[in-house]
This record gives sequence, structure tokens and C-alpha cells, in this order.
Amino acid sequence: MLIRQFLCSKSFVLLLIAYLLLLLLFDIGGGDIWLAAKLYALEGQQWALRDYWLTEDVLHRGARKLNYLLALATVVTAVYYNWLDKTKPTLAKAYLALTLSLLCSFALVAYLKAITNIACPWSLAMFGGNEPYIHILQPRPSYLPYSQCFPAGHASVGYAWVALYYFFRHCRPHYRYAGLAAGLIGGAMLGFTQQLRGAHFMSHDLTTLFICLCCAKLCFAAIFATAANPSKS
Repeated sequence: MLIRQFLCSKSFVLLLIAYLLLLLLFDIGGGDIWLAAKLYALEGQQWALRDYWLTEDVLHRGARKLNYLLALATVVTAVYYNWLDKTKPTLAKAYLALTLSLLCSFALVAYLKAITNIACPWSLAMFGGNEPYIHILQPRPSYLPYSQCFPAGHASVGYAWVALYYFFRHCRPHYRYAGLAAGLIGGAMLGFTQQLRGAHFMSHDLTTLFICLCCAKLCFAAIFATAANPSKS
């Protein structure tokens, strides 16, 4: 029932239309190739930043480790307020919804990466690899090696935190846009880092953002609907 209401809501329809238009622009319209070609040329017709210390060690591996710590801290806090200190029910539900949203975002993006079989830019012949360019919805020949580059996994490390918008909307409404900005800026920065390394196209990042926004909206709606209607839990 909740999922059907979400799929029929005006906000989801507008978000879906925006996503499909951007996907059309970047994947079908050639925006992915155009932007990747510009970055590739700026790096001297190679992915010079693929193993650079800032993009690989700091913004890739380092950011992922930091995300693990932040996500773990969120889980621990959710456990504390929901099972050990029940004096703040709204905060407890908000932390529970945030935890669920983060886990769903990471898991769904990882699952789609595992089954979509779409190559990274660095694997393509036009960017120093040996594979042909294939659109997202275009069938991939069976003779090509299996790839797991869509949607963008690393961008989810940042974009999953767009759920902070809903978290603060329930707890500290004045900070909700700051929470949204944190997720958007973090995701954009980490996503662009991977584009500089040749790991993803822009459409890969946009898909991850779409998934994370949907997960955040649904998870908070589910938790707070259950809280408002305990008989249905």
C-alpha cells in the first residue's frame, strides 16, 4: 500500500520524469561520452588520476572508510534510542529510518551493480580499453567480460546521506536543507572523483542519486507511518 502510494505520488512522478530526461540526455543523447571525452583529454588522453593519491587513496578508499564509521555510528545510535533510552521516540524513529535508508541505498545500488553488466569508461576502446560503447538499455554481447559499473557505487557513499533531509525534517526542521545539501555535495564530489578516474559516466551517478532519494523517501514514510499506526506494525 505504501509503495503504491509512493509510486502514484506527484513527487515521485516528477522525480522520475526528471531522471528519465537526464538519462536520455546523458546516455542516449551522448552527454556521457562528451563529458568523459573532455575529462580524458584534460588528463592527456589517459586516466592519469586513476591511481593518483588524492582520487584513489583519499577520495575513494578514505571516503569509503569514513562512510563505514558514520554508518556504524548511525546504527549504534539507532539501537541506543530505540532499545536502551526510549525517552525520545521521535528521535528514535528518525535514527531508525536513517539507518534503514542508508542500508537500503547501499544494498540496492550494490545489487544493481552486480546484475546490470555495464562497463566502466576505462574499459572502452575510445578511452584506452578494448570494449565497444554500449548504451545502458542496449543488450551486451555475451563474448564481452562481465562488468559491474552501473549504477555508481562510490557515489552512493555520499548520495545515501540525502536521507538527512528527512531526518532533520522530523527532528530539527531548520536543518533539513543543510542535510540535503550535505548528501548532494558529498555524492557529487565522490561521483565526480570516480568520473575523473574513468570509473563511471554521469548517468551512472544520476541513477545512484535517484535510487537514494527513493530509498530515503520510502524508508522514512514507512517508519513514521508505522509509528503513527502501531496497530499496523
